[in-house]
Amino acid sequence: MKNKYTIAIYIIGGLLIVNLVIAGYWAILVDVHSGENVRVIFLDVGQGDAILIQTPEGKNILIDGGPDKSIIYKLDSYIPITKRKINLMIATHTDLDHITGLAEVLRRYEVKSVLDNGLKGYTPAYYQWQNSISEKNISRVSVDAPHTIVLEDGISLQFLWPDQDKMSDEEADSNFASVVVKLLYDDTSFLLTGDATIETEEILIEGDNDLTADILKVGHHGSKYSSGIEFVQSVGPVYGIISAGKDNTFGHPSLRALKNLEVSGAQILRTDQDGDILLTSDGKTLKVKTQK
Repeated sequence: MKNKYTIAIYIIGGLLIVNLVIAGYWAILVDVHSGENVRVIFLDVGQGDAILIQTPEGKNILIDGGPDKSIIYKLDSYIPITKRKINLMIATHTDLDHITGLAEVLRRYEVKSVLDNGLKGYTPAYYQWQNSISEKNISRVSVDAPHTIVLEDGISLQFLWPDQDKMSDEEADSNFASVVVKLLYDDTSFLLTGDATIETEEILIEGDNDLTADILKVGHHGSKYSSGIEFVQSVGPVYGIISAGKDNTFGHPSLRALKNLEVSGAQILRTDQDGDILLTSDGKTLKVKTQK
């Protein structure tokens, strides 16, 4: 009988050691957020968009999910496997390079709520995402700007677009309707534009919007149909972040967008060249790190 108990103790002890080793190995692999600052990570998901925002209190906000399931591996690099929770998922619009990975996120993560631009998609990826939201009974709201969500003390999301009253004539244009949101943390700010077009930019300039921001997520992967010079200069970013895939067939980023950013004085960072782009804010200053 003693031998059986001894063997059982050894087995249990061995399993505990294995679990501790795995946990330690995972801790080394995961770039865990310290919880003291706001962290915004522009994930290198190839030719697409995916942005992870992490707050001091541990909230995770995901904006878009890239063109495939690789978003999961990217998120696993920054969110421990034991804390797979997305407090807010934002789909800027229904294009495949933004929405495809979101269905997989819904399958593997606990998602508390979803925001989108209010337009329907007509692809299998869209229907899969929509069905997952319904099956899990997740709260889903369409953005109607202007609208502000306070995340924590001193941290807010200000939605600048779309204004649903101005959408009727452009409903077929998913990029025109792309969600534009400004993340504010005390004195630092990030303007995140999805695939917003020059037409969208012109509406934002004409409206009563404070477009100035330290960080500009460059619209539509640096397409020539976004990042008009007047808009970029209105933002006046310190950094312009371009999310694009290597050797993509669209010619992103365009020379026109790059030139407009350079003229405005922005330092350009690109996921196709720099990998993941991590920006950390203490509310006063910004720190930048890239990670391939």
